[in-house]
Amino acid sequence: MIRPSFGQQADIAWRAALPVGLTILLLFVALLSWHLPRLGMIASALVLISVFFWTVHQPGLMSMWGVLSIGLLHDFLMLAPFGVGLLVLLIVHGIALWQRKPLNGMPFFLIWAVFGLVAAGATLLTWLLVSFLQETLVNPAQAFNLFLLEFVCYPPLAYVFAWIERRLLPTD
Repeated sequence: MIRPSFGQQADIAWRAALPVGLTILLLFVALLSWHLPRLGMIASALVLISVFFWTVHQPGLMSMWGVLSIGLLHDFLMLAPFGVGLLVLLIVHGIALWQRKPLNGMPFFLIWAVFGLVAAGATLLTWLLVSFLQETLVNPAQAFNLFLLEFVCYPPLAYVFAWIERRLLPTD
């Protein structure tokens, strides 16, 4: 049996870490100071979109442990109530994993609609948990804006992720 060279092993490892690494990169890029009002919400939207997409298309590369590490980093960097983002991302991961097979044969618009339902549920859960933990009713307009941001950003990000998947990742 021929053992892969160090370069081949590094290439395999790099490709395997791409979905989780790309999600973490999106989190950091979204947290940069862009001097635009209310852009802080985009980090949560990008992370949710990335976790959903990669769980549906490459579940072996977006594992529960990867989502756990992304969620911990997200909660730490966002300075939100700790554990809320982590819990929501793990639930989204679980739903996407559960619905992976039916979603694989669907046209894009139906996948987008399913993502919209998942994002609406995730946003509602986040809003409820944050309101409960802060012991005050958080403005629901912020939650609605986050949902709209997630829903609108899904198609362009899914296009980029699909391009990356076709070019760089093996089929699962």
